[in-house]
Amino acid sequence: MSNPKPVFLVASSFMPEVHGSLDPYGMAVHPVLEKRGGSSIVVGETAQIMDHFEGKWKDDPRFALFGVPPMEALQGFRYSDEYQAVKHLRTDVILPNFTFAVEAFDPEE
Repeated sequence: MSNPKPVFLVASSFMPEVHGSLDPYGMAVHPVLEKRGGSSIVVGETAQIMDHFEGKWKDDPRFALFGVPPMEALQGFRYSDEYQAVKHLRTDVILPNFTFAVEAFDPEE
C-alpha cells in the first residue's frame, strides 16, 4: 500500500482594506489544524502580493493554502466540533470567495 497523498486546503476570501482582525481566528484555528498534521503554506492578508496570469479572478480576493495529509485528516479538521466552534471568527469578519480540498499528484501512480 502506498503512502497517503498530501492534501491541500485551498481558500480564497474577500478582504477589504478595512476589516476586523483575523488574529483571534488564526490563534484559535492553527492549533486545531496542527493537531491533525496540517500546516500553513500561504496565508492570505490584505497586503498580499499576487500576480494573476490567466483566467478570471474576482476583484480583491486573497488566497490561502494549507497542507493536511491525508484527505481524512483534512475532513476531520474541517468538520470537527473544534473548527466549527471557531469558524465564525473568520466568516463574521471577511466573506469567503471559495474553499476546496485537493489531493496532490503522485508521479508513482
